[in-house]
Amino acid sequence: MELRVGLLLLAAFLPAAHADANRAGLYTLPPSKVYIEPCQREALLLHPGIIEKQRVLHRHGDFWVRYEILARDGSESVVQCDLANGEIIREQKLIDGSF
Repeated sequence: MELRVGLLLLAAFLPAAHADANRAGLYTLPPSKVYIEPCQREALLLHPGIIEKQRVLHRHGDFWVRYEILARDGSESVVQCDLANGEIIREQKLIDGSF
């Protein structure tokens, strides 16, 4: 009887474990978000400081991320990165301190 109960429990958990393995693909980032962390690192290498705002922009199927960075000296910069390849496509140091 114990063997039968053990097999029944094993049979009940196997499909659930297999379903969880298939569900792992749900936690991968979509192609439009893969380069968010590399873009963030590149932006902070160009303009060391604190990211005050991060916005993902979308137009005609293309995705970019825009960082507003406050440097330690009080200066502010805007850096835009292409999420298709992780390249910085625009950077600007703001003079008046407003985004």
